[in-house]
Amino acid sequence: PDFEKLGVFYLGRLYDLAAKKQKDGLLLYDSKDLVTHAVCVGMTGSGKTGLCIGLLEEAAIDGIPALIIDPKGDLANLMLTFPQLRAEDFMPWVNEDDARKKGVSSADYARQQAELWKVGLAGWRQDGDRIKRLQEAAEVAIYTPGSQAGIPVSILKSFSAPSREMRGDAELLRERVSTTVTSLLGLLGVQADPIKSREHILLSTILDAAWKQGKDLDLVGLIQQIQTPPVAKVGVLDLDAFYPSKDRFALAMQLNNLLAAPGFSAWLEGEPLDIQSLLYAKAGKPRLAIFSIAHLSDAERMFFVSLLLNQTLGWMRE
Repeated sequence: PDFEKLGVFYLGRLYDLAAKKQKDGLLLYDSKDLVTHAVCVGMTGSGKTGLCIGLLEEAAIDGIPALIIDPKGDLANLMLTFPQLRAEDFMPWVNEDDARKKGVSSADYARQQAELWKVGLAGWRQDGDRIKRLQEAAEVAIYTPGSQAGIPVSILKSFSAPSREMRGDAELLRERVSTTVTSLLGLLGVQADPIKSREHILLSTILDAAWKQGKDLDLVGLIQQIQTPPVAKVGVLDLDAFYPSKDRFALAMQLNNLLAAPGFSAWLEGEPLDIQSLLYAKAGKPRLAIFSIAHLSDAERMFFVSLLLNQTLGWMRE
């Protein structure tokens, strides 16, 4: 079929709004038309998520990996692929309340769902073979930062020294430092201005000094350096005049409390935020890497997403 050509994304069928029925033609999208940014808007239930999942699946079939940030927790459905479309494949995912409302057993409801999908896919000129092709083309992984529910993610690498190439780009290094500090302070509940906030300026100075020397930092090292910074002056002011020792200790305590908080260890264990490894498995197979963040607070979401985008930007520049 036309939609199996490389670079052609099959999004569905044309539809006659006036007649309220499908047309014969297929809606094919040329992946070359994809631009740097896009936005998908629509009413609740209008199919935004379905359309975006369709795009991701079509890209995966063509060997294109993706980093997927999932704030609602519904994109894990990308893993529910059943090439044989058997009732037993659907059985673990049946909503028992739905079966009860229909007046049938869970097993019968699973059979109904399997048949519904077979008929539905056939109506769109697709079948189990195409589902199998998707499975063989790319793997799907669910990462859960700050939780052990899926694949945990370690943020420690985010404080490691950037590559030599990035350190040689003053603008990129400055942006990396600023975003990392803003994210970390946001996790503490500190809305810091990079120009006016002494917390932001001090942490930026510490990270900048370490990274320019190619030295890694972790949260423990950062806490220690807040108390005994590697610089005697900040700008033209003496360190203690700019940020007295007592106040620096209070900031160090805030970070220490974060580190000691129950559950924070989940942020320090698991896979590193290494973009190349996230996009491709060891054997080189493309991956749809889903970052499920529905369980996080707003501050934690901003912290993680900023770090992830930071790492992605660095990987892209390299």
